[in-house]
Amino acid sequence: MILKGSTRAGANDLALHLSNAVDNERVSIKELRGMVADNLYDGFREWELISDQTNAKEPFYSLSINPDPNQRDWNAEEWMRAIEHIEEKLGLTGQPRAIIFHEKEGEDGRVRKHAHVVWSRIKLENGKLKAISMSHDYYKLKACAKDLAKEFGLDLPNGLSAGIKTDSSTRKEKKCDHYDHAKSHGMGRDPDSVQERKALITKIWNESQGADQFCNHMRAAGYIVARGNRRSFVIVDREKRIHGFARQIAGVNTKAIKERLGNAHAYPDIEQAVDEYRIREQSAPGLANETSTMRVDLSKEQRLMQKLRRMAIRADKMGLMRRAKLVKLRRQLELRQSEERETLLRRQRAKEAQVLVRRQKEKPEGLSKNLRVIFGIEMFRKWKHILQDNKRKKAFLQEKMDLQKNQKTEIERLQRKSKIIRKQQIRESQTINRYSRRLGLGALQKRLHLKEHFKTHSTSAVLSYS
Repeated sequence: MILKGSTRAGANDLALHLSNAVDNERVSIKELRGMVADNLYDGFREWELISDQTNAKEPFYSLSINPDPNQRDWNAEEWMRAIEHIEEKLGLTGQPRAIIFHEKEGEDGRVRKHAHVVWSRIKLENGKLKAISMSHDYYKLKACAKDLAKEFGLDLPNGLSAGIKTDSSTRKEKKCDHYDHAKSHGMGRDPDSVQERKALITKIWNESQGADQFCNHMRAAGYIVARGNRRSFVIVDREKRIHGFARQIAGVNTKAIKERLGNAHAYPDIEQAVDEYRIREQSAPGLANETSTMRVDLSKEQRLMQKLRRMAIRADKMGLMRRAKLVKLRRQLELRQSEERETLLRRQRAKEAQVLVRRQKEKPEGLSKNLRVIFGIEMFRKWKHILQDNKRKKAFLQEKMDLQKNQKTEIERLQRKSKIIRKQQIRESQTINRYSRRLGLGALQKRLHLKEHFKTHSTSAVLSYS
């Protein structure tokens, strides 16, 4: 099983995700505890209004429970036992909560069931509202997964199984990526700039001949190669941040760097590189101060723009997938219903032909026919056939009406699915519009001004090199 939990905010967005009946075959609400409302949107909004009386920025704790689809299914008692155990371990016993089950069909055709549990972190203690601390929840959930797997007799995933170790090179690569991403994002910059910086430095390294040419090109791009305190070489950028050399160049190790750059004592140390940037700022104080101030002021808008861009891309992809799936279902339904109508018509015609053939064989001839006419038996036979034909026609008509009713129900079910898709797209667009309004016209103007500013001043050396 996989347990993923995190604190979060945004009542509407959370309710939108949990009530998504488009990407899930079935959404069922198991429990709503601690709320007056009978739906997720109003209930989460209640919790959010209560949290406004505190300083908590993320008043919800959201947990997803995903059992291994290759192992057995859980029964209702095991689901509730798992939720109660996790709730006790996290210290959320008695808190308002919502339990939602999602059933989704996988690529192999099997239906996978998983659960989402949302708690309110706000509780009343000593007459004051405060948020429950969720520190070390990762390790608590890890312990819960082990306890529940042992109790239910399940196998643990590879990440939790004893004796299974991650490859050292993969672990080192992930550590470097997380370090650079966190360092860039924490300073209020776009994390995409990390990859741009690495691509630029790698390009300079591959196209430079010798240490002097490499250092000159790095200075033109806004970086200084310096001697590190704990490592041989480091890179100092315009904002006086220090970067490990080997992390910035793809496919090059420390040994190759030392061979090309030579003696580290021939390069300035970190303090000297920082002093050089300070001298540049003093020579052009207006440019430096404007650049620094605008970067800090724009950090929040950058993060909002990133989130907005990711949400828009995801909404477009999901919209295309949903529409394509709906068109496929509609075509399959039309083809199958047409085949059902043709099959029914062929079966009725075959029955009609069998009756006519049997009557033709039973039809009397000669003296027997004359005697049957004289005694009225032939008239009785024709009257019997008329009754049988009427009864058969009514049965055929009833079969046709039953088929039409079933097909109409299937069409209405598909139309309801189409309405749910449109409703989901409207909610997603409303969420994107809400973030767009938060950005505001002033932030957009600052972003455009910053783009033009760096285009004309800060990157002129890089463009000339490229």
